[in-house]
Amino acid sequence: MSITNKDSNQQQIRKVIEDWAQAIREMNMEGILAAHPTDVLMFDVAPTLQAKGIAAYQKTWKLFFQYSKGGKGSFDFVDLQITAGNTVAFCHALLIIGGDQPQCRLTLGLKKVEGKWLIAHEHHSAPCQL
Repeated sequence: MSITNKDSNQQQIRKVIEDWAQAIREMNMEGILAAHPTDVLMFDVAPTLQAKGIAAYQKTWKLFFQYSKGGKGSFDFVDLQITAGNTVAFCHALLIIGGDQPQCRLTLGLKKVEGKWLIAHEHHSAPCQL
């Protein structure tokens, strides 16, 4: 893969992720779902722990929005890192989901489908409190 392709893929992925996060901050369910394939898989901090498919994934956001006011600071990345090939990519970051300090970790797996990058896998986790 050339440097140009790598940079282009990373830029496209960053836009997908930033648009998705903006949709979350705006509580725009259509925008949130648009970044995902129908067979999305998510591992979450809150129960149900695992969501398979777009309908189950959508339900997880309804729970999130019960506790989130949206807007700045409701879903912001710290140190977003992207590693991309031509058809698959993964990303990781810390997440600010309320307040001004990171509370969660986020790992994303993306795949390119018909020329469009989609978030196929999400893993949200919180540090264990020992």
